[in-house]
Amino acid sequence: RRGVMAAFLCLAVLTMRAPASALQAGPAYFVHGVDSAGGMATPLAVVHIPVRVRRAPSIVLKTSEPAGIVRGIGEGRNLPSPSGINTLPVPLQAATVVAMLAAICALASAIAGPGFDLVRGSFLWNLSRPTWPLLGLIYLAAGVAHFTELEGFANITPPNGTWGFWWTPFSAKFNVQWTGVVEIFGGLWMMIGALAPVSGIALPPALGPMLSDGALTLWLLTIGVTPANLFALTHGANFPLDLETPPTAHAIRLAFQAVLLAMLWEMAGPTLLDFKVNMGLM
Repeated sequence: RRGVMAAFLCLAVLTMRAPASALQAGPAYFVHGVDSAGGMATPLAVVHIPVRVRRAPSIVLKTSEPAGIVRGIGEGRNLPSPSGINTLPVPLQAATVVAMLAAICALASAIAGPGFDLVRGSFLWNLSRPTWPLLGLIYLAAGVAHFTELEGFANITPPNGTWGFWWTPFSAKFNVQWTGVVEIFGGLWMMIGALAPVSGIALPPALGPMLSDGALTLWLLTIGVTPANLFALTHGANFPLDLETPPTAHAIRLAFQAVLLAMLWEMAGPTLLDFKVNMGLM
């Protein structure tokens, strides 16, 4: 009996030395004693000796982005962008966007007016000006891309409420689709108007100046899609989805937007002239 009590005492000491959270059940041991009636050794108890377990320290990885959200894609466009503009107070964001739009318009006007007048008739002007209708091919390809890269274009379309004032009655995907159709039409119309005279094809007079009509259409479209380019800058929206464009590249793209507007306005001259005559402005 004393041996049994000693065994239990040892087990109790071992158990008290380790906290419960660090113990787990160990192998079973049989405690034997002598049966007082028969004088035979019989198991009096079955004891599980606790075993101390060393636990590896838990590691918590801290991330700057919520799980499942990628910066520049979907909800990730609300995360701080590389430009930092979307972290500004909403009124300041609106003022920044309006200022950038004004700068693009001012630059386009300066290029289309005194800028082109300065070089008009020069060797470089006469060399490059006949190639401008090739922009129609670029817009045509871009219009097709609106359908092949629908998700990417939808990602750079600003949602309603962006900058505190942006609103459109259509979904992002529908906006991508209808602007793609206009780009295809405008580019194709401009290309036909440019290639028909070169190919010796006489177009019906009822079609009007197709090249300049297509150019004016694309001019209006370019103004309409400029907010998407601004949104890509202010909110770091990715296009393509797996590409994060640095703010400098966005700024260059927006400056080139002004050049496109100036070139399209120049090519739209005959249509603008017809409009002025028809409206009695000349």
